[in-house]
Amino acid sequence: MNIRNILSVMIITFAFYWPATSSAQSGAWTAPARMTHMGPDLNFNYDAREAEIAFNSRDNEYLLVWEGTDKRSGISADEAEIYAQRVNADTGALVGKTAFRVSFMGPSGMAVYDARNPVVTYNPTHNEYLVVWYGDDDRGALVEGEFEIFGQRINASTGALVGSRNFRISDMGPDGVRNYDAIDPVVSYNATDDLYLVAWRGEDGTNTSPNGQFEIYGQLLDGASGAEVGVNDFPISSMGPLDDPNYDAFSPALAYNMVSDEFMVVWYGDDNRAPLVDNEFEVFAQRVAADTGVLMGVSPIRVSDAGNNGDLLREARRPDVSWNRDRNEYLVVWSADDTNGGRLDEEFEIYGQMLTALGVETGQNDFLISNMGGAAESIFDAFQPSVAYHGAAHQFVVSWRGDNTVDGEYEIFSQRLDAPTRTPIGTPDQRLSHAGPDNSALYDARKVAMVEDAANGRIFVTWEQENESPTQTAGEFELYSSAMGASTFKVVDGISGSWFDRSHDGEGWVIEIINADKAIVYWFTYADDTPDQAWVLGVGDIIDNRIVINDVEITSGGIFGPNFDPNTVQRNKWGSFVLEFEDCKTAGMNHSSTVGTYGEGSLSPVRLTSLAGLGCPGPGVNTDPNSAFSGSWFDPSHDGEGWVLGYLGDNRIVFYWFTYDNAGNQAWFLGVGTVSGNVATFNDARISSGTRFGANFDPAAVQLPRWGDVSFTLLNCKEITVDYASVDPAYGAGQLNARRLVTPAGLSCN
Repeated sequence: MNIRNILSVMIITFAFYWPATSSAQSGAWTAPARMTHMGPDLNFNYDAREAEIAFNSRDNEYLLVWEGTDKRSGISADEAEIYAQRVNADTGALVGKTAFRVSFMGPSGMAVYDARNPVVTYNPTHNEYLVVWYGDDDRGALVEGEFEIFGQRINASTGALVGSRNFRISDMGPDGVRNYDAIDPVVSYNATDDLYLVAWRGEDGTNTSPNGQFEIYGQLLDGASGAEVGVNDFPISSMGPLDDPNYDAFSPALAYNMVSDEFMVVWYGDDNRAPLVDNEFEVFAQRVAADTGVLMGVSPIRVSDAGNNGDLLREARRPDVSWNRDRNEYLVVWSADDTNGGRLDEEFEIYGQMLTALGVETGQNDFLISNMGGAAESIFDAFQPSVAYHGAAHQFVVSWRGDNTVDGEYEIFSQRLDAPTRTPIGTPDQRLSHAGPDNSALYDARKVAMVEDAANGRIFVTWEQENESPTQTAGEFELYSSAMGASTFKVVDGISGSWFDRSHDGEGWVIEIINADKAIVYWFTYADDTPDQAWVLGVGDIIDNRIVINDVEITSGGIFGPNFDPNTVQRNKWGSFVLEFEDCKTAGMNHSSTVGTYGEGSLSPVRLTSLAGLGCPGPGVNTDPNSAFSGSWFDPSHDGEGWVLGYLGDNRIVFYWFTYDNAGNQAWFLGVGTVSGNVATFNDARISSGTRFGANFDPAAVQLPRWGDVSFTLLNCKEITVDYASVDPAYGAGQLNARRLVTPAGLSCN
């Protein structure tokens, strides 16, 4: 007999009370759409690569930019230039001229001159985009193979190029010398001061950075004209001793903080500051004053801790950063082969670290975000993360390139994180791309980029991939995109009740909404290592359509019955979990525990019962005086155990008793009863056993023998008497005097 059979009356209640509701689903990405056609279809000599994206809030458009080779007049077959495409933010339809050219490096038709790795930002003050890239050109004293940073302003409404064509931004080393380069640019716009910051990796040939030593440099540009402002090519990083080419900085990323009027620049590199050593690569950060380019605070800030200090085998690389405007803090993400959870050398996953506005680490150190192939599987990896803040959903979205089931089959994956707690939300390692046939390593997806559409509450993502279709073949890379909105559903009082996962029939959750901001959740389940009962509980925050509990407790040490001593009850942190509701009937759950082998996982709860007097999504009508039974109760002399009662209407009621056996192990009982007057009677209470937590859960093994009889006598709105008589002599019979702990929001005691 399973829980659904025991609580069959609840299924009837569920079907009767809860009307269908509709909302945008959390984490629902649109189907991937192909965005580019570089050169003739089915010709792998022409590609679109290294895409970036910006959102135009005035015209409700995206600008997609990329490095590509194309077959058009004046272009060599292998001449890489920068192209762009306007995209309607609502429909994804291409707008204006298809794949218009942005860069013009060197003489037309000469493949030895290239434009690489474009980035783009939107300027709402002047309704322009600024596209930035690195390349080699023949203007002035520049020569082929001498890479500098260039830029182009674009009219956001028309796509027309504005101002000087392909203006030069960086000045690395003497002109005409190939030994000094500027590569890998990033850009962001500061609307407060109408300035851009362009940063890049460069070797300048000065005392600060002699030939061969790469550092991160920056340049402020005027937002109206693109003209350089302030110090020319100012250094942002300082890796290792001055003039020592053994220490370098790589792969910058940056975000603008409009509250502090600062940029946060991040990169990875090796440094000699103790306890770091040469070739030990970590992630660093530097605050930069947005109006002057002056470096702020500690210089630089170490962000990552990959492996042990001095360990050259573990490294962190390719960081990205996003600013949470609601909390004025940053999330930095990167790829690393850290030791987290017993992971191996060369087993790369995505990690993250929160920083305050002052660059101080906060929250868990180097928390794990991806899980490609599971722990201790070095053949599966996650690389090149991108992160964006999704303000409409109060969460971060992290995407990356990884292989998860077939070694070498690289796809784009994503993970949503609750912004206040960094707790994972939704499908773990959610796959976004489908490059070619599944289970084939011949097709690749890579280089993901994201942008927030704050005006419409969406995230837009783009990447490059091969495919097998009538218009594309292996080796031919084109750009694809997808978008995700925010759920319109919000947690309301009517979420209170019982929930379970159909594939885990035999365990479940009792949820009580306390007020608009808080909820308490009880999870009645099983031990991780034995087929015995266990339960955890916690009070958490309500955030939009989520209940986030970051401090879940598990208890032990209580003794059932008259020998119960609250002083022997031990309360230990179990971990955290998030319940994310799609509507009044369905939810998703992610959990993470540091206790035993409970570990991490996800489940799909659906509603089992509702509380009379509560409605969902709208308010209910609380007219039945028996609703006074609903809520959490405890006996102060037995602090550490308690009851949850849920009145269902029509004199039907359910109870859960969270307690212990005579050996101090957790136990729980449940049952369905009836209410008559001020007494709720349960003549068929059950106790469970037979299965284990998580992946070892087997609903067919669950046993639910009769435990005994329980009755609750409601004395007043705050006091209740509990009488019990178990068929198991170990539990016996007795009486307890309980007080109200929680009244579910929306209910009152009449």
